[in-house]
Amino acid sequence: MNQQISRTIPGAAVPEVGEGHEADATLLAERLENWLGDPDLMSNTMSFVRALELDEREELPADGIGHIRAFGFHRYFVPERLGGRLRSLEQLLMLTRVVARRDMNVAVSESTQIWMMLGWLAGTPEQQVSWAKDMLAGGVIPCLAYSETGHGADLAANEFMGVRDGDEYVLTGEKWPINRGRTSTHVVLIGLTGGDDDIAQRKQSMFIVDRSKVTSGAVTGLSRVPTYGLRGCDISGVAFHDTRVHSSVLLGAEGEGLELSLRGLLITRTLCTGLSLGVGDTMLRTVSGFLAERVLYDGPASEIPYVSESLANSYLNLLVAECVSLVAMRGLHLYIEEFSVWGNAAKIQVARLVDLNSKVLARLLGARNYMRAPDHAGIFQKMLRDGSIVSVFDGSEPVCLDSISLQLAAMAKSHRTPRDEDWSALYDLRAPLPEFEPSRVRVFGRGRDAVLASLPALIGKLAAVRPSTGCDEERLAVLRSRAEELRDALDALFAQVGEVRQTPADRTGRPPASAKTTSPRLIRLAEELCSLHAKVAVLGVWLHNRDHLDAFFADGEWLQAVLSRGGIHQYEAGDLAPSTARLLFSRQEKQRTGNFFYSIRDMRQAEPGAPESVTTTPETASVE
Repeated sequence: MNQQISRTIPGAAVPEVGEGHEADATLLAERLENWLGDPDLMSNTMSFVRALELDEREELPADGIGHIRAFGFHRYFVPERLGGRLRSLEQLLMLTRVVARRDMNVAVSESTQIWMMLGWLAGTPEQQVSWAKDMLAGGVIPCLAYSETGHGADLAANEFMGVRDGDEYVLTGEKWPINRGRTSTHVVLIGLTGGDDDIAQRKQSMFIVDRSKVTSGAVTGLSRVPTYGLRGCDISGVAFHDTRVHSSVLLGAEGEGLELSLRGLLITRTLCTGLSLGVGDTMLRTVSGFLAERVLYDGPASEIPYVSESLANSYLNLLVAECVSLVAMRGLHLYIEEFSVWGNAAKIQVARLVDLNSKVLARLLGARNYMRAPDHAGIFQKMLRDGSIVSVFDGSEPVCLDSISLQLAAMAKSHRTPRDEDWSALYDLRAPLPEFEPSRVRVFGRGRDAVLASLPALIGKLAAVRPSTGCDEERLAVLRSRAEELRDALDALFAQVGEVRQTPADRTGRPPASAKTTSPRLIRLAEELCSLHAKVAVLGVWLHNRDHLDAFFADGEWLQAVLSRGGIHQYEAGDLAPSTARLLFSRQEKQRTGNFFYSIRDMRQAEPGAPESVTTTPETASVE
């Protein structure tokens, strides 16, 4: 029998993945909410006021990191089979969402734990046991050391050296800019181990270096970098000076570094969506709360039709972002071999949905958006600054789009072969999930993508939906029409792929000055694919969960608005029918005033004025 999560005891057990999985992640998020308390209460460690004070001083939020470690946050990065608490990636999504809505500096500083995922992906059993033991003891602060000053995203051009000498490696070079470069305990890095005779893709290897176990030489931190957002984070670098380490720090085989790095990024890019969801929640909650109390033209500013529709569309964006994120988390359990496009698409689209909201909400605030105080302690502006980095994390949007564009031809070929599968496990949020196996992720999924492949089955399921009081035949007819338009749009997109590939990107006749020659038209098709991908995911979530979620969700008026958009993250004033705008605005207000997350599910936030929980037996030691 599954156990229920205690809302008061920090160490209480959670249900097994499977029956009750939805409750597992949702109740776990509520438990962390209660642990952290109301962020509007100034005395709480992770209050908005405290977050801004530290941000102004560009100070690492050590107390906040320590408080979530005392909760056991770091244990959810270690699989259950190794003694940790990670049962499903939706747990990590929801926990990250809870922390990020309060302070991205804490979320980004502590979520570097995710880089030890590479150990679960390619480490030996002995390495995994050793790393898991250190992580569970609270003694690991990893940093990801891929990028170098002169090379940016071009990892194949990196110059960091790893020279084998007997049973040791001598590591030499610098990595910059990276998060936790100075304050890390473990460095996950790639370096050159191959020679001139090796192809570029096989010249580099991956290492996980415990800085306390260096044999000789030195590892030093580079100076912090002043940043627009994340002012409290340790954005810096790390340098290795003829540093000798035991050969057991090698992850995988020599020459597998680039491949391992790309495989790991497909997982971590997807998990970045939790950061966007947290930031998006606070921005919309802050602005809608301010406008509800702001009296203009003899009434609340939020009731001005243009304002209320803008808030409604922003709310709709968050519902879409959540659906895309939840399906992606489930996909990492069920279809991880097919994530070479999926992970990129999810990260791109969720970040775009929240980034667009930030611009719309800033416009609604007007002059208040440029004032540093006192309304809401400037938290909207902080979230806007901090949240903008997500589209850059773990591969910028252009890098992710380029990766998708290079796989469009394989996807077009795969698209011609229908798949007859039961897709319910992917979309039904109550369905059991198998164990997460990161070792199965592949750099190229051979054109396969479970979300797009499920569309014909979803159209068939939609055809069988019977009219109800809230979702009558007229709405069903519109939804069916929109679903067919989705299928037509996908067919048209893949037809264009062949045409574009036959057209040179540069017709001027001049020799290319760059080795990167991806056609901008292919990049455009990749953007369109991301939008269609998201729409299919939302449709799947609606069809497989409308029998157990509330009437707002089941009636599908919000879904009709989603599928009626051109690009899924794009909207303009007047796009929504007045009745739809009112429905979405009212739902947003109900969840805001009722202290619920902006979500398709009921997931409570900390009660107003709730103090944080404390423990006399913290699970962590140092956080700096």
